[in-house]
Amino acid sequence: MLTALKARLYPNKEQQIALAQNFGYCRFVWNHYLNKSNTQYQETGKGLSYCDMAKDLTQLKKQEEFLWLKDASSSALQQSLKNLEAAFKNFFEQRAKFPKFKSKHKKQSLRYPAGCSVKGNGIQLPY
Repeated sequence: MLTALKARLYPNKEQQIALAQNFGYCRFVWNHYLNKSNTQYQETGKGLSYCDMAKDLTQLKKQEEFLWLKDASSSALQQSLKNLEAAFKNFFEQRAKFPKFKSKHKKQSLRYPAGCSVKGNGIQLPY
């Protein structure tokens, strides 16, 4: 049985900063692999699968200029890749429009596939 929790959060300043960083990490991964997939599709006629993107993400985290990605929750980054793959799948099956690049000026969201728990009046998120 699958369970989901949709909640409105009222974080303090420290928590707002941590959430904003995680939103940025996931947004960067989405935009980076959307661009990379578009480029590869134009060059070869084939896009990237989730497995290709996940393998590349581990290599990306090891590069000098992207070491800051190690601070992010890896499960949230991988979920962002899964969301991107689902967006492409929905586009090619004509259920949705082509995936768009994310902006920090629009609605911010991220998904944690597991590890969240409700404790008292709060929610504990994995980090």
